[in-house]
Amino acid sequence: MSGRRCQLAIVGWPVTGSLSPALWEGMGVRRGFEIEYGLYPVDPEDEGAWDALWASELDGFNVTAPWKERAAARCDHLSPAAARIGAVNTVLRRPAAWEGHTTDGYGFVRSLLEIDQPLRGRSMAVLGTGGAGRAVACAAADVGANVTLVSRSPERSPAGCEELDRIGWGSLGDGGRFDLLVNATPLGGEGDPPPVPDPAWGPGTMAVDLHYRPPVTPFLRAAHAAGARTLNGLGMLIHQACLAAALLFEGDPSAAESYEVDFGSAAREAAAREAAVGDSAVDGSAGRP
Repeated sequence: MSGRRCQLAIVGWPVTGSLSPALWEGMGVRRGFEIEYGLYPVDPEDEGAWDALWASELDGFNVTAPWKERAAARCDHLSPAAARIGAVNTVLRRPAAWEGHTTDGYGFVRSLLEIDQPLRGRSMAVLGTGGAGRAVACAAADVGANVTLVSRSPERSPAGCEELDRIGWGSLGDGGRFDLLVNATPLGGEGDPPPVPDPAWGPGTMAVDLHYRPPVTPFLRAAHAAGARTLNGLGMLIHQACLAAALLFEGDPSAAESYEVDFGSAAREAAAREAAVGDSAVDGSAGRP
């Protein structure tokens, strides 16, 4: 990073439609940073493109599926939270080294607190055990939630989640209604949502989809039909970016909250621009139908 200029990117497959460039570049305008934030799609079979990423001059990059675990393995250093789950969503250039972090869990918890939904003492099911699901599950458990992981292979203990309860999809709902039910599966904006039986949710449940496009996903529509309150992943995206920015520019995670106004304003401006061209893929409604 040179002065107040930096080059960033989001890496994954696919990355089209990501809101991150608009968020980071908009925040940069407000903070006086010159941020160039690009899209870096890497096919899982393209080892050459993957190697080129690590040889690039980027100051840092965000990581999405399916690269979070492989990025963690490639980093020279990992934060304790990233080492715990074996996955990263934020990679920062340090002198002669790449440093990996996970900011998803922080973003999730902070987005719930923002709408007055503290997690302590509440029952929560996390659907899916990928990098984001593990980060969310661990962060929620750390602040006192009673977390149950739901996966196709509950006999396997996902990295970092050894102490959490695990059940298979066929058992979801056997224990009654959850206070929170989180979709951390790849099933997002298209097709059928992950199956949730009626006993698992209903009035009193907060259903959260980590996807933010479209703002009302099939999962959230199903939750609404069951009587649950709903929240999409836009707030989580904003707050995980706040922590990433605090780490990048301040080297201090406690500075994350100071970025909330700037990233929030950038998100609202991005929503207004898309609405102006007839694309309502992003809004500030927190996914409420």
